[in-house]
Amino acid sequence: MLDNRNLRELIRRWRATPQSTVALFAEADAAIRATLATKERVLYPAVRDADEHRAGHVDAAIAQGRRIEAFLDSAARLGPEGQGFHDEAQDAASAMDGLLLHEQRDLRPALDHLSEDEQNRLDRDYEIAWVEESTRAAARHRV
Repeated sequence: MLDNRNLRELIRRWRATPQSTVALFAEADAAIRATLATKERVLYPAVRDADEHRAGHVDAAIAQGRRIEAFLDSAARLGPEGQGFHDEAQDAASAMDGLLLHEQRDLRPALDHLSEDEQNRLDRDYEIAWVEESTRAAARHRV
């Protein structure tokens, strides 16, 4: 569920050059938004349920997600030719990298004690939510 290697690799490629930041914007935007929405639906409630003492970490992750979405919104409004587009896109990528690290360090340990059945259920719920959210995010770029 928290295997973020593909997203990290996409972000790395997206940040690599100004040209890749433009070329991969729609793909990165959709992947990041789908990831954020999926985690709000599945991961964050599971962490809250598993360990109420991590509620502050969950709240911080949700707030960081909102900041990331604001960076993406700003970059989208500016467009690739707009002054500040690359800065907003890079800020979104950097903030997402930070969020992924925060989740791994501060949220994931709350789920370590779940049974195998609970882990499997959570993984299934995550996969279902991911498909739904990624479809929504991709459709946003087709409009």
